[in-house]
Amino acid sequence: MDTAKQKSIKTSLFFHLVIALIISLLLSVLIQDLAYKAEQRIWLNYTENREELYGFQNAYSKKFGELPPIPSVNKSSLSKVDQWFVEVLDWLQTWSMLLISFLSVFLVLDRFYRHRLKKPLEILKDSAEKIGRRDLDFYVEYGQEDEMGQLCDAFEQMRLQLRDNNQMMWKMIEEQKQIRAAFSHDLRTPLSVLKGYVEYLSRYYPDERLSKEKVIEILKELSEQTQRIENFADTMKKINRLDEREVDQKLIDSATILKKSETILSTLSEKYGKTYSIQETIQQKEVKLDFDIYLEILENIAANAMRYAKKGIWLKLLDIESWLYMNVYDDGIGFSKEALKSARRPFYHELDESEGDHYGMGLYLCDNLCKKHGGKLSIGNQGVGGAVVKAQFRIK
Repeated sequence: MDTAKQKSIKTSLFFHLVIALIISLLLSVLIQDLAYKAEQRIWLNYTENREELYGFQNAYSKKFGELPPIPSVNKSSLSKVDQWFVEVLDWLQTWSMLLISFLSVFLVLDRFYRHRLKKPLEILKDSAEKIGRRDLDFYVEYGQEDEMGQLCDAFEQMRLQLRDNNQMMWKMIEEQKQIRAAFSHDLRTPLSVLKGYVEYLSRYYPDERLSKEKVIEILKELSEQTQRIENFADTMKKINRLDEREVDQKLIDSATILKKSETILSTLSEKYGKTYSIQETIQQKEVKLDFDIYLEILENIAANAMRYAKKGIWLKLLDIESWLYMNVYDDGIGFSKEALKSARRPFYHELDESEGDHYGMGLYLCDNLCKKHGGKLSIGNQGVGGAVVKAQFRIK
């Protein structure tokens, strides 16, 4: 890098001003000398006895070592042209230093501005305008190490910080959007269960067609679904991102898993008018499971399967050592190539937008929750047609 360009602006400005003063001093001395000599020539033209003047100058020069000035004459005796020249020459001798100084300083400062300030100021102005338009996809680069270079570097750091803050803000907005969508999405099935049991009670209880034991069973189920909604609401209030959700594994009886799974499928079957079947081969009597997460994943996968199925779906539950597997099959058209790539992304769906209860969050939530539970979610198509979604949970 050029050494001159590395000098600080303060040092560079000092040198520029020194040069301007030296130039102005030399030029003003030269102009004053020329003006003085020109004025002497005019006076000489109006001297009557030049031989006497020359003799006096020679004697004066021998005695003092310099020529005496030619005596001035009355300006009224000068011609109009000479009068004008004398006025101009007197003005130059009086004001030339001030005039040349101003002119030199102006020219030097103009050069200093164009070479040291104009480019970085244009860069900063352009950057400020882009930031004002919320365009942060640029780079502030000046390439010098002086004060303006440091200012541009500081501006670049500010731009990077603004970009990071904007990205963080949009990420937080997106995460909040996902949480709201997840909350709305996962309330549907518990609410459907509650609605179904309320309608069931309203239809049969007034006619006393329900036994006391059945009513108590239904009330217990209503209480459990209400508690699920409360737990889910409390969880959503405590977290800012979906991946902050904690897993609370407890020992759950395999019979309870089967019963609750059948309740969910029965409710979805009535809602979508599709059939269902369950194949359960869980060998362990109790498994260590976050039951709320299990039910949430089952609800999402089964609801998606019901939505795409032609006639019905079937659920396969099995355990192998430290793992619990939940496989849901349907007899629909299966996943498209695009869906196989994107179905686990948030807000993705291929259904008609008029289906307002579909948020495109189901498989995304399931994938997230399976990972939180130490497992994974996989999607694919059956060889004979239809889709299959497999959820895997670590249970030990």
